[in-house]
Amino acid sequence: TGKCIPKAWLCDGTNDCSDKSDEEQSVCLANGVSISTNACGNQYSCKGSSGICVVADWMCDDYQDCPQNDDEEQANCDAFEASYVPPETVTLTCGETATGDAYQYNEYPFTFTLPAGYAAVKMSTCLTDNQGPVYLYLRNDDYTVQVNGNYSEQCQCSGRYILSADTTDIVAGEEYTVSLYTEFTGTYAIKVDCDASSLAAITTSNVCTDSYTGGSSGYDYGSGYDYGSGYDPYDSNAYSGSSGYDTDSISNTPISLGCGVAETGTLAVGEALAFSWIQSGSVDVSLNGCASDFDTVFTVYVLDSVTSEPIYTAENDDGCGTQSYLTVTYDSAYSGSTYVLALTGYGGSNGGSYSVTLEC
Repeated sequence: TGKCIPKAWLCDGTNDCSDKSDEEQSVCLANGVSISTNACGNQYSCKGSSGICVVADWMCDDYQDCPQNDDEEQANCDAFEASYVPPETVTLTCGETATGDAYQYNEYPFTFTLPAGYAAVKMSTCLTDNQGPVYLYLRNDDYTVQVNGNYSEQCQCSGRYILSADTTDIVAGEEYTVSLYTEFTGTYAIKVDCDASSLAAITTSNVCTDSYTGGSSGYDYGSGYDYGSGYDPYDSNAYSGSSGYDTDSISNTPISLGCGVAETGTLAVGEALAFSWIQSGSVDVSLNGCASDFDTVFTVYVLDSVTSEPIYTAENDDGCGTQSYLTVTYDSAYSGSTYVLALTGYGGSNGGSYSVTLEC
């Protein structure tokens, strides 16, 4: 058909091609995408032959994610909860590469302790198999220490990063939680390198094992919606075919975001707040809401330079825990344009203290 799709959508349970060839195992294997015999992993598998998987947090949440709405039937939720096995926590060790199976839009827990006598660590996701973006995030138990992979080097492929931390960020001998969030189904890899002197002494390659160059939005613009993304395709507030928040519901004048400056305040339940920035330079930017104290949703639009109409760009729900973390990929077509972030509480039923930082 001549239609091109990101490799992250191969064998993800969603028919993105008119002939359904993107779900054929032979096609997926030929393009280097690993196949799992359990397509949904520890997620709920919707009834019928839809191939749609639903993460645990979206079961019985008053949002329809399955075509038959079976994810909202209490009996199904009870049965799923009884059989649910959370991902095993894996220990990351200096000098080793941790690998394992990952399922789209799941979060995987790890622990890491910088050994005594060491001064720095780099954790690379560049070697991750399959072609989808991944997000790596390090924190302590009370969130007073938070380090994101997006603070550091970007891999040569889109949506992957090298998380860097030294003794100005973390304390040797203390255990930290590391979270890996994947936007693909396949095999993850986290390469851990440590050094006793400094970050500069660690030579970690940013070369990727595949040629993925697509964006990280997780949406299928060709067919209007990629069910594999897990977002609610039945949301009546959907804007331009996305599950984004209805921009007509935003009442405030957008709050201007500056690089590295945290904008804080309070979001009321059911409220939508707008923030804005102007894209300058040919670099990706990230929106960090990890320090917020409620379940947030980020939806980003770019304003058309002629009509000023909002064009849906990307969305993130649980980029770090239940808070949002979203990378907006540079697009030369919108260089110098105004971007708008809509901040809402998940399901319209969450609110609290927010913190939004633009990372440039």
